[in-house]
Amino acid sequence: MAVPSQRKGFSYERVAVGEFIAGIIDDIQYDSEHKFQFKGEIQEKEAIRFVFLLGGYTYKKYSRWMTFNTGGKSNLFKKYVSKLVANARPDMLFDFDELKNLPVKTLWENQGDFQNLESILPMGEKQVVKEIDPGSEIKPQVEEWKEPF
Repeated sequence: MAVPSQRKGFSYERVAVGEFIAGIIDDIQYDSEHKFQFKGEIQEKEAIRFVFLLGGYTYKKYSRWMTFNTGGKSNLFKKYVSKLVANARPDMLFDFDELKNLPVKTLWENQGDFQNLESILPMGEKQVVKEIDPGSEIKPQVEEWKEPF
C-alpha cells in the first residue's frame, strides 16, 4: 500500500479561478481536537470546515480547517457567518448544521499547489437560523432506552 508521498501522478480536480461557481454546502465537518500550527507551535483546538458540491465538478471541495470561533475578527465569522446568516453578529450561537444544503456561489483562488475559497455568497436570501440562548444548557438529544418486556 502506497503512502500519499509515494503516489506517482497524484492530482486532484481543480476548480476554475476568478469566476463564481454555483453549488451547495453538502456537509459541515467538526474536529474537537484539530492540530493547528501557529508560530512553530502545535495547538489543539476545536475546528470546523465546509464541504461543497459544485456544479460541473465530480468531487467534493473543502474549505480549510478553521478554529471554531465566531468572534468578529475570526475567519469563520468574516468569511462565512456574516455572508451566509441573516442578522449575523459576532459570537452568536447557532447550529451550523442549519447551513447544510444551502445553495451558494463560491469564488476560489490558487495558493501554490492548493486552492482556497476566496469568497462565498448565498444564492438568494441569507439563511435564517435559530439562535441558541447562551444561558441555556445545550443537551444532546438521546433516546431513552426502555426494556423490551
